Amino acid sequence: MGVGAMGSRIVRRLRDHGYQVTVYNRNRSKAEALLPYGVSVAGSLAELRMSADVILSCLSDDDAVRSVYLGNDGILAGSRPGQVALEMSTVSPDTSRELHAEGAKHGVAVMDVAISGNTPAVEQGTVRLLVGGDAEPFRAAEPIFQAFDRPLFPDGTVGRRH
Repeated sequence: MGVGAMGSRIVRRLRDHGYQVTVYNRNRSKAEALLPYGVSVAGSLAELRMSADVILSCLSDDDAVRSVYLGNDGILAGSRPGQVALEMSTVSPDTSRELHAEGAKHGVAVMDVAISGNTPAVEQGTVRLLVGGDAEPFRAAEPIFQAFDRPLFPDGTVGRRH
């Protein structure tokens, strides 16, 4: 979710590493601009959450993150237990902790993932990812993180990165 400057580069990096990617963006034309890279475009959050085991989001701010995760038709509203969400937006520690707690209520492991680097670093795979959350979903998502570089997972604390 979210295919702006960082999100679109994250998508391309994942495709370059062989991942099947379905994208969703509130501005559908931004999502469709990635069709040449071999992605699918979800028409709604419901369609995205039904098709994905791992959901990545790179959104503009706390309000956008809360809206797509916590809204009536949001990601958590109809999620499946066992799904993993990698929340990569720059948000407040309170938002990170809230998403982690709400995700747990729905059986979704929400990981707090800070990106240390810029858009060229994402393209080159040289960013650092600082990950907070539980160890088991971290290990499950580690191959995805490896597409960017070596993630750091010091103690799993959500909301500490900010």
